[in-house]
Amino acid sequence: MSRYTRKVQVFLTEEQYRDLADIAANEQKKIGVVVREALEQICLRKARAQEKAQAIRELLSSTEETQVPQDYEEWEEQYLREKYVCND
Repeated sequence: MSRYTRKVQVFLTEEQYRDLADIAANEQKKIGVVVREALEQICLRKARAQEKAQAIRELLSSTEETQVPQDYEEWEEQYLREKYVCND
């Protein structure tokens, strides 16, 4: 479990706070937990998804040609030999 080390202060209206407290009580959670979960679901996941989409777009737009091996098993054996060679 992550250790929370940063504090954020947010001002809410009385109505917002009551609604948030009701949600927390119904879910048997602390208000801070509900706020963190909402932040993760609404803001942070969206940002991560956008970063992934950008990375995919960059990969797909690459002009570098990739060679496909004619014999996959042979290529895999060679790859694994080279990958695990000890460089003493």
